[in-house]
Amino acid sequence: FPLLPGWRGRASSRDYAKNRVLPRDCSMACGGNEASVEEEGYSRFVTFHGGDLGKFLNLHKPSDPSWNKKNAPWVYFGNPSAKNIGGDVGKALQKWEELQRSSVKVTAERVKEIAVETNITVGKWMIFKHRTVIDEVWQKIAEATVAGRLGCSSKVSTTYQSDTGQRNKIDDNHVICVYTDNYADTDEVMRVERELRSIGINDVLKYKPDIYTHFDIYAKNPYNIKVSLYTTQGPVMPAD
Repeated sequence: FPLLPGWRGRASSRDYAKNRVLPRDCSMACGGNEASVEEEGYSRFVTFHGGDLGKFLNLHKPSDPSWNKKNAPWVYFGNPSAKNIGGDVGKALQKWEELQRSSVKVTAERVKEIAVETNITVGKWMIFKHRTVIDEVWQKIAEATVAGRLGCSSKVSTTYQSDTGQRNKIDDNHVICVYTDNYADTDEVMRVERELRSIGINDVLKYKPDIYTHFDIYAKNPYNIKVSLYTTQGPVMPAD
């Protein structure tokens, strides 16, 4: 099945096969005019299916504090011209378990071999923003994604509130993920980085392969794998 970028695989291959929901294609479904709430693994997404982009962005602002009622912690846009990206997460997790049990040293290159074999080569540029500015920044990235200027898709985390309504449960920090379909394609990865700079994203950007998330490879991992393949710094803005 095709793989939706952004699924966080924290389970064994058996658990995944038991709990998975049929995934979608990396490219955007353009036929309808309404948003939909869809599930991928253990994550939920509000997805744009074409129509009035401005209206969609106004209705689904990541800063909206009532996201618990909408039951979707991510807002997702696809690039309508993106390739159909397939991937077998279950097979990848199986091979990861086998690698860990073997005497072979776990390295970034070994992980990459599994990624290529199972077609889970998606990676993402990550942008971190506060709730006070997230809507403006997300609009730029959403528009550029739908226009085909960025990678295969983009998503943003939303502000959400607990069921108890406690204000201190609202997360004021957001992450935007801008995906490319092959983290081994350095030219494409860096082309997307340049496009992000061209639309005014001047933050420090970090690029991470999605398969690292599936395999729970984070900072200070026992394999000494560098989690961010690329880190770039935008232009330093003059002080006011």
